[in-house]
Amino acid sequence: MSFLSPQEFASRAGIAEQTVRKVFARGHWHGHALPVVKIPDQQGGHRGERWQVSIDHLPSPLREKLGLDQDEAPVERPVQAPIEGWRIDKAVKRRRILDPIQRTAPKSRERREAVERASIDHNVSKPTLYRWLRESEAKGVAALLPKRFANAGKPRVKITRAWDKGCGLPEEVQDAIAAKLAATARGLIQNNRSEREVVRLCGFELRRLTEDAGSPVSGRRLAEVCKLNVKFAKRFRDMRIVHAFDQDHKRFTDRHEFHVKRGLTARPMQALMGDVHTIDLTISEAISSSEKKTRLAGYEAIVSGKQKVKAWLIAWMDCSSGYIWATPVLTRGNQGISQRDVANSLYEVVTCPWGGMPETFIIDNGGEYGFISECVTRFAAMADLSNLNVIRCQPYHPEGKARLEGAFQIIEERFLSHLPGYHGGNHLNPRLSGRGKAVAPYDRAPEQLLHDLKLAIAQYNGTPQHGDLKGLSPKAMLEEKAVQTGWQAAQIDPADPIMFDLVFSDEIRRDVKQGHVSIKNKLFSAPIMAELIGEKQVPILVPWRDPNADPILFRGGVIHRLTCKEHGVTDGSGSQHRSEMTALQRKEIERRRAQADQDVDVQALLSQAADLSPVQHNAPETWSFGHIDKGEFLGAPITEEEAREREDAKARAVIEELLAFSRPERREAGGGNRPTSLDAT
Repeated sequence: MSFLSPQEFASRAGIAEQTVRKVFARGHWHGHALPVVKIPDQQGGHRGERWQVSIDHLPSPLREKLGLDQDEAPVERPVQAPIEGWRIDKAVKRRRILDPIQRTAPKSRERREAVERASIDHNVSKPTLYRWLRESEAKGVAALLPKRFANAGKPRVKITRAWDKGCGLPEEVQDAIAAKLAATARGLIQNNRSEREVVRLCGFELRRLTEDAGSPVSGRRLAEVCKLNVKFAKRFRDMRIVHAFDQDHKRFTDRHEFHVKRGLTARPMQALMGDVHTIDLTISEAISSSEKKTRLAGYEAIVSGKQKVKAWLIAWMDCSSGYIWATPVLTRGNQGISQRDVANSLYEVVTCPWGGMPETFIIDNGGEYGFISECVTRFAAMADLSNLNVIRCQPYHPEGKARLEGAFQIIEERFLSHLPGYHGGNHLNPRLSGRGKAVAPYDRAPEQLLHDLKLAIAQYNGTPQHGDLKGLSPKAMLEEKAVQTGWQAAQIDPADPIMFDLVFSDEIRRDVKQGHVSIKNKLFSAPIMAELIGEKQVPILVPWRDPNADPILFRGGVIHRLTCKEHGVTDGSGSQHRSEMTALQRKEIERRRAQADQDVDVQALLSQAADLSPVQHNAPETWSFGHIDKGEFLGAPITEEEAREREDAKARAVIEELLAFSRPERREAGGGNRPTSLDAT
């Protein structure tokens, strides 16, 4: 058996030796019991005694923390069951009881008196104390460990003690009933039944199972034997998790499902996280007495009186610093956030000098973000955007964008909660300014509301935070990482948003007719259309940022803006434009004609493709017909003249038969008739 001295323990644990001596005296460290052993015949430590820790009986977490497992050579040894904590606690308690006794000399009066005092103080018999003393002096602290029960870890009661002893059933029958009743209790708890109801229903079920098994006990005595208690129901509390998984999956995923912690990215705009958040503000319906338009970043929010008004934030977070770009949006009635709104908000980010185009988008599965994945996928093969990627978070799992969700909570609780009309997200239990009096709604001007929302975002970005930001604000962290990594924003020029519109646009397909494509009852054209004469389903890109902007035709790596031009009746530019386009069309016709062989002999090619040889037929004797003529409808082929002769013969035969039967007295024995004077003539 090996031991650790206080000096060695202090060196491995990284604490002072004086602290280790106090830890040894207590017998506990970091919630674990220490197997402390007194060093015989040595003094000078705490209370004049020297102590060591048994390495063999240290709990595994402490062995790993002290680095003991790494020091040991990899030798093969039999696997032993770990020592239970309660056994170590009892050994430590017994050692403390024996401490005053071991200070006395063996077989002395002082030892006898110390044993008597310990027996009275700790309610332990003297023979037991002497036995502990002998074993500890002979084998060390390991001898003070209580013996492990043979049935340790096994249930000692099947259902209840009363039922186990009083049901009168064999052991194997009791085991079967206990298993059946446990399955029933688990099923009830899985269906969200209370413990009291589980006890009541399982009590009736236990009585029925006991009677069906042929128990000799019956009547009132059986009812007493089958009575259950709450302890029985508490055995199956683990089924509450199954109920949460089946019936309340949000609660399960929020509280029990495994989550991972995601840190900050190495450089700015390596990943951009997007989400839409509803502001927990009750806004007055009369926020504006007259209809008013507020333009914000290309979005026109119309706020009208006597209609429900809502405030939103379309937010984008840089995953390296937590810095947020947010676009406030005001809606009325049943209006919501559209893909156009998200595109306008994203346009602010990519045109920002400290923003730009990210490498990866992290978005959820909301419909307002659906266009991003489609657009990025379509243009991922372009040279300038080859690294552009999209990560879609799993539905109903906020883990992927937990940092942004947490930022929303901080913004509301710290920077928006002081605004009038803030209700904290709980409409059923709103904040009250007095007994039965709700907090007054936000009734300031729309301009002030937009200013308050943008100010809250600026306050968040400039406020120091702990955790991953280490006391820096998101703004300061963005600046620091930009300097450390030498990052430069891949900014899109606001004066020429063609690259943004190229990526973030809706693809539609149109047929080219008379050099135009029709979009929303408008005809759009460009010189490139002269090369697409007669083309079907040409892909046209309509910018999400502004559906009324000129559409884009991306062909052969070149961006072509399509324009809609109308010319007056007397406008000479119209004729000039037509002449230019027709000239381009003729040029395209000539180009296509130049690619064709003008000397193609069509008749010769048709003759080569056709079989012009004479018909090869079989001889008549080799013909064969497969048929079934049950009605004798078919026969050998005959001519039309032969068919008429057969019909005439059949008619004559019928007439002769009628004449024969009309003169029965003249019939001869042979069935024929003798000739008469009429026949002779």
